[in-house]
Amino acid sequence: MTTKRNTLGRPGNHHAPLRQRPYKLLVTEVAGPTSTGRATVLTPRPGYRIRLVRLRMLQTAGEGRFLVEVYFGTAPNLITVPSQGIDILAVPNIGSDSTRTFARRGGPRGLRDEPISVRHRGVAPSTPLRIFIDYTEEP
Repeated sequence: MTTKRNTLGRPGNHHAPLRQRPYKLLVTEVAGPTSTGRATVLTPRPGYRIRLVRLRMLQTAGEGRFLVEVYFGTAPNLITVPSQGIDILAVPNIGSDSTRTFARRGGPRGLRDEPISVRHRGVAPSTPLRIFIDYTEEP
């Protein structure tokens, strides 16, 4: 079988490759808040946006089950800005919970310079939850 060649010597069905931005996955660990108020857990570099890949919370002390709101921005809670919500996690007693893992360039993305915030619903733990955040920063 022969293929038709164009003037550059490539097969006729060949397309030039697209230049993709480099994909650099970043991972950070932070201690969660021990109050029911909003707490910023991740802030992007100036001029950049955060695209979330996955957020996981781990409870190491047996204090019961906690509900945690995860959202973009600096609003006092998720109820005031439901459009910026990422997830509400139910962290079990001495266990972990996480958001779903999003595909490359498919996760929720904040605005420029917009942080990821968390807030406990109801009762807050006396020992901080460990929060692991997988994300990328985009210009």
